[in-house]
Amino acid sequence: MSDTTSNPGNPDSAAGNATAPAPAAFRRARAEGNERLRAFGSVFESFFALDGLAYRHGVLPAATKELLGLVISVVKDCEECVYYHLERCDEEQVSRGQVIEALQIALVGAGSVTVPLLRRAVSFMSQLPRLGEPGAVVRSHED
Repeated sequence: MSDTTSNPGNPDSAAGNATAPAPAAFRRARAEGNERLRAFGSVFESFFALDGLAYRHGVLPAATKELLGLVISVVKDCEECVYYHLERCDEEQVSRGQVIEALQIALVGAGSVTVPLLRRAVSFMSQLPRLGEPGAVVRSHED
């Protein structure tokens, strides 16, 4: 994954721009990596199964769980996790405004150190079918 914020030779760095992988490339790399891990044994497979169960609809809707996962991923500085949860939020039809509010909570919780990751998250989000809708306006409840 590209991190333009740490590459002084990249013109995007100076402008504060961020790049993110294309969603299809991210999904492909994630699937290939997970298959390599599964080849090492049952502990990896068990974790993947547990993760899947934890995020299924229960008392909390799956969409809420994905927002929680997104915030945790930003706070833990897990770029791949952020991309995964953004895709899942898109699939669960979480609104753009809800995702932005969740990212704001992550910023408040973890501080300015999250800004480079948040730039890449917004870049990735802009490529998703629902969350990346052009012209989507985010309004607060105060508007």
